[in-house]
Amino acid sequence: MTDARETLTTLIALWERERRAARERFAAERAELSVAERVARGTLLVDLAIDEAEPTAGGRLRLWLGRRDGAAIDRQGLRLGTGDPARLHFKDPGDDDALSCVVGRFARGRVAVVVDSDVPDRYESGGFRLAAEAPEVTFDRGAAALRATLDAPRESDLGVLRETIYGRRPVSRRDRRVERFFDPDLNAAQEDAVRHALTAEPVALVHGPPGTGKTRTLVEVVRQHVALGERVLVTAASHVAVDNLVERLAATEVSVVRLGHPARVMPSVEALTLDALVDASEAAALAKRWGAEARDIRKRVYAQSERGTLRGREKWEQLQEARRLEDDARHHLRRSAQAILARHQVIATTAAGATSHALQGAGELDCVVLDEATQAPDPMALVALANARRAVLAGDPCQLPPTVIDREAERGGLGTTIFDRLMARGDDDVLRLLTVQHRMHAALMAFPSAMLYGGRLVAAPHVAAHRLEELAGVAADLLRPGPLAVVDTAGKGFAEALVGDDKSTSNPDQADRVAAEVRRLLGRGLAASDCAVITPYDAQARALRERLAAELARGLEIGTVDGFQGREKEAIVVDLVRSNDAGQIGFLADVRRMNVALTRARRFLLVVGDSATLGGNDFYAAFFAGAEELDGAYLSAWADDAPPFDDVG
Repeated sequence: MTDARETLTTLIALWERERRAARERFAAERAELSVAERVARGTLLVDLAIDEAEPTAGGRLRLWLGRRDGAAIDRQGLRLGTGDPARLHFKDPGDDDALSCVVGRFARGRVAVVVDSDVPDRYESGGFRLAAEAPEVTFDRGAAALRATLDAPRESDLGVLRETIYGRRPVSRRDRRVERFFDPDLNAAQEDAVRHALTAEPVALVHGPPGTGKTRTLVEVVRQHVALGERVLVTAASHVAVDNLVERLAATEVSVVRLGHPARVMPSVEALTLDALVDASEAAALAKRWGAEARDIRKRVYAQSERGTLRGREKWEQLQEARRLEDDARHHLRRSAQAILARHQVIATTAAGATSHALQGAGELDCVVLDEATQAPDPMALVALANARRAVLAGDPCQLPPTVIDREAERGGLGTTIFDRLMARGDDDVLRLLTVQHRMHAALMAFPSAMLYGGRLVAAPHVAAHRLEELAGVAADLLRPGPLAVVDTAGKGFAEALVGDDKSTSNPDQADRVAAEVRRLLGRGLAASDCAVITPYDAQARALRERLAAELARGLEIGTVDGFQGREKEAIVVDLVRSNDAGQIGFLADVRRMNVALTRARRFLLVVGDSATLGGNDFYAAFFAGAEELDGAYLSAWADDAPPFDDVG
């Protein structure tokens, strides 16, 4: 068994390998792919114009970008997401007038980006591009966290955490009682998880399968810590997860402040950001006045210098006065930010954003709560965990893993999370499982529960038997009568394909069949916004969007698995794509992705796939076999062509 320091030394090398892979991927895409290909793959937007510019918190500028021809920006298929680093440019991101920015939210066919600097006049005429950028800052923070953890003295808080995670130090338990639960509707498993999170030392795990109320449980964990007079750092791998926690906490008596770039937060929590709170303070008003005085001095000095009426020591003294005013303004704002942080019970930010610089002045923190811990690679998790003595990690190792580009780095240990490492101990002192799910019909829950959760999941009574036809205006379908329908395309000749230089797999004939199934489903009266199509491959998602353009305009969503974790719809259609004589299934062999796809539907799930190709894998063989045993669930693609729906079925 390797010791903790050896494991961390290995992770440091793997993290640098992953950094190089990220750089190379961005460089290769720009060098090897045409502009049209990058646009098609969703990593580049072209021919943009500034529709609107507005000041935002922290003295930054939010630019609302639209297409110069007035067409709407289609977010579906776009791989530029909220919070991503990006560059505005005309021909090359390395040009002198290129601007670094952060992608913000999407609304009304436009995208917002936030910049820290003034925008060159050239951009006013439009015609520029927006391209994804490698996340160098993220790698810097992760590298620093790994090194700090490696170098921490053995009996320091971070040293104890290191030896618990990577070494042989056991998890202990301290004597704490929950006097009362603030949320009266928690179930027994959630209450047990809360007690566990309060008493395990120095780390507790909460395993939350799909729909089991993990976020609700974490809100209670935070409230219990605050009631004990403790201060909590709330983090997650993604901005969306952090904002969801902030929204829930803000609805309670807990005082919470959200750290992070304004572009990365949801509008509903923007008023709770540190930047917004600082901007609303008396210190900000004073700093603005001093800043204006400094600008007036500079303008006066420059004007007098041009006329030749000011020079030498007098000019130097006036410029020094302007600098003093600017320094005083910055110092005042820093002190205001530190005071705001110090008076809040809960501070929220992403794991990557939880740096010592961001938390400067926050004071001592007692506990870190890390949501989506099974998606956070160790370097990112350690950025957050280094901030307090204790940690509560929540996630589901049976859903999406961390995104790791370099396969050698992934296999070498970067694809294994801290949650995974601790769970592998099999120690009841470490983990609690949430077991009551509040999303899926019991028939949809049965397969993932049996295959991945030891059959321990239970459907809450209010969802156990709910059906699509119970929604207003939705008719029953006699040809697909239950909550599950599996369309087996074996033998139909729906062959997968790679088109051109695209490394993503598509299946045109199967895309036609999936489109027909979606139209039949919506023909039952289901609102398009209550339905989504999930497929593992970008190329197939693009093919489906072409075929279902009208339905997309009505609110249908089409995307890959990664974009749907943590989300749900009344009905989900899953396209498995792969169909070949060799039985090759690519990354579908990682059944965690398929678990996400199969657990998004509340009332109806339809899966289209080739059992002859997929059946060589035990997971998919069991899935098709289970569908055959369920009355009315299994359909051969030979049986019908998904004709348009009518009430007689």
